[in-house]
Amino acid sequence: NPSFPIYIHPFRDPLFPSFSPIITALRGKSRAVPLLPASKFRRIMALVYVNILKKGGKTPLRTKIFTDTTCDLSPERRAAHDITALPLHVFLGETDYLDGVDVTPQQLFDYALQNKQLPKTAAVGEYDFENAFREALDNGYDELVYTGLSSKLSSTYQNACLARDSLIEKGYDAKRFHLVDSLQLSSGTAHLLLRAAGIVENGGTAQQAEDDMRATLPRLSTHFIVDTLQYLHMGGRCSSIAFLAGSMLKLHPQINMIDGAMIAGEKFRGKLDRCIAQYEKKTVFDILDQIEPERIFLTHTLPDEPVEALAEEIRKLGYFKEVLCERAGATIASHCGPGTIGFLTIHKA
Repeated sequence: NPSFPIYIHPFRDPLFPSFSPIITALRGKSRAVPLLPASKFRRIMALVYVNILKKGGKTPLRTKIFTDTTCDLSPERRAAHDITALPLHVFLGETDYLDGVDVTPQQLFDYALQNKQLPKTAAVGEYDFENAFREALDNGYDELVYTGLSSKLSSTYQNACLARDSLIEKGYDAKRFHLVDSLQLSSGTAHLLLRAAGIVENGGTAQQAEDDMRATLPRLSTHFIVDTLQYLHMGGRCSSIAFLAGSMLKLHPQINMIDGAMIAGEKFRGKLDRCIAQYEKKTVFDILDQIEPERIFLTHTLPDEPVEALAEEIRKLGYFKEVLCERAGATIASHCGPGTIGFLTIHKA
């Protein structure tokens, strides 16, 4: 009964190496049913196994999805889809913090304003990837999928590849690894992750998830509008002359992800709320028929209330199946600053 939550302990059995756990707890507000006795659960699984063999099928492979914390998916959303995010390092002075673990965007903003420079960041290390990949493969997962921050912005993807190669040299089957360079950041990566999770949750394989990621990449539309040019200036993406002129004219540029890099695009002029409305119209409302209705992300470093109001406007269209609001983490925060928002979508083929 899909409307009633079922809680069953995972178990291990040589007959069912890929059914651990076979049933995911369906969370709801209803009371929980008692745990099934192990003997009864085993009989049920025997029937399931026989059914699969009769249909000429195979037991489903267990797939683990990995990413890094630049994907800007909330911990709750990651947990709901069994996605593990490895944290990048953020240095505030000499102190090493872990992105999404013990440092907040506000701390980054405070540091940048006080020191007139952006905090330094460091990629997820090869050793961290190798440990995470090995732990998953040694504990019941048959294959794994990884995508994360663009290889043109960080060495994180290269380190994931080095970890994979090291494990293959140690005897792990190369077919168990499915790594994709997203050429994205933030919710551009999140789009790929949630699509992959949907494929896996519906019985698909890691190869199918990888193929879908590669097919979706050219259709991702990732961009943001920023409140201040100061962070782009400190990051070397805006000259001193452009920074002064833009500040005087109250310009709010749109930053686009193009071929894996952050490129300045159209500039909106005036108060931020008016510029956001123009940006929303241009990137969502005016081209709605070109956008996949699956989901849209509103990813930001703004207060939650105005973002939720923007999300409600989009929900009233009745077009998107999901309208997701996510707070940007260290990557967007450190490069774009406070007052940033993006409407991230997937375009139709």
